[in-house]
Amino acid sequence: ATSSTEHEMRAGVASAVLVAWLAVLAPSLALAPADGASAALGASETASSASPWFCHGLDCPPFAVERRGDGYETRVYPAGLRWTSTTVTGVSYDDAVSTGFMRLFRYISGANEAEEKIPMTAPVRVAVAPGDGPFCDSNFTVSFFVPFQEEEAQDVPFEHAESKTQRNLPKPTDPDVFESADAKETRVFVGAFGGYADAKALRDEAAALASRLEQDGVEVAASAYFYAGYDSPFRPIGRHNEVWLKPEEE
Repeated sequence: ATSSTEHEMRAGVASAVLVAWLAVLAPSLALAPADGASAALGASETASSASPWFCHGLDCPPFAVERRGDGYETRVYPAGLRWTSTTVTGVSYDDAVSTGFMRLFRYISGANEAEEKIPMTAPVRVAVAPGDGPFCDSNFTVSFFVPFQEEEAQDVPFEHAESKTQRNLPKPTDPDVFESADAKETRVFVGAFGGYADAKALRDEAAALASRLEQDGVEVAASAYFYAGYDSPFRPIGRHNEVWLKPEEE
């Protein structure tokens, strides 16, 4: 029989946690603070000028914390952020995200018109648009954040990162991979959790976040939600995962 630990590890690899960087690409393997993923969402490693600890030194999208609630925070991401994306349709979250991740991983590994290797970034974002019924296909859009221009990557503090310029990337050779952009400012309610994130963990955390928001009188959009993964599947402790819900009007 498969042990629960083996099951969790396999689920982590199949899920969007695969996402984050495949340890061999990560420039840093620094662990999270001892109190784990729930510690100060959006907190910096040392000072306000540093990127959040869970970015682990990789380029990640800038955001402002608008409000902190009980077990969550409200973030605002600026308009115009660009992502390399692919959409997979299916019933299984884990299978769809694994497929989407590998498409994007091949792209940044050289499956593009310039045969260029593109740096990994964080997080890997998964937009989940649920199907209408229990056996209906859902749409899973998996995205890698487009890295900043190399000369700007280290020179601009995180609180001014909105002013950074993202790179112009080569065209993918896979027709299912495309570049997308956030057309407008994005406001999300963010809940963090540790461990390996499979479909059940994501559903449970999204439901728990929605419940906390309901207690605060906040209504959220039911049509879609997001997962954001920051860690290599080979990082067994100090993991940081996020679920994002959007306000109802958005």
